[in-house]
Amino acid sequence: MGRKSMMGAPDQTRLRIEAMEEQRSLRRTQMKQARVDRAAEEQRNISAGNPGDVDFIGLVRRWREDHAGMARPHRHAVDANLGGGSGKNDNICVCIRKRPLNDKERKKKEHDAVTVLHPTATVHSAKLRVDGIHKYLDHNSFRFDHSFDEDSSTEEVYQYTAQPL
Repeated sequence: MGRKSMMGAPDQTRLRIEAMEEQRSLRRTQMKQARVDRAAEEQRNISAGNPGDVDFIGLVRRWREDHAGMARPHRHAVDANLGGGSGKNDNICVCIRKRPLNDKERKKKEHDAVTVLHPTATVHSAKLRVDGIHKYLDHNSFRFDHSFDEDSSTEEVYQYTAQPL
């Protein structure tokens, strides 16, 4: 209960203090829930085989969700001579295949920092802002003739890269 001033109105200072206490209590509850959520997310990442920094993994996951529809289907190479040259097929085809994290990287608690969405491969570099608190990602994308993620089968890689030869 707030004090009453001489005119019978509640004391404004006391009302502000009560509002600040209520806001502080709400912030503490939110922070406690955020810690619980973070611990649960860390356990999910560990069980999924990706034990790295929870914040960076979350940033990469959100980036992948935002860019999920950007991958294009693979197409077979055209056997025709596109260069108009000597009649032989002198095209160069540059392809990559992403590998999954190995046990050594998992032990070091490194996170999956490469996203492959054909025809690009994006490297996510984990960074800290100047304040040393806020985290962000720097994305570098590279374009290839064919790019395959860690879930691509050897048959699929062969079908689009070596079989046309």
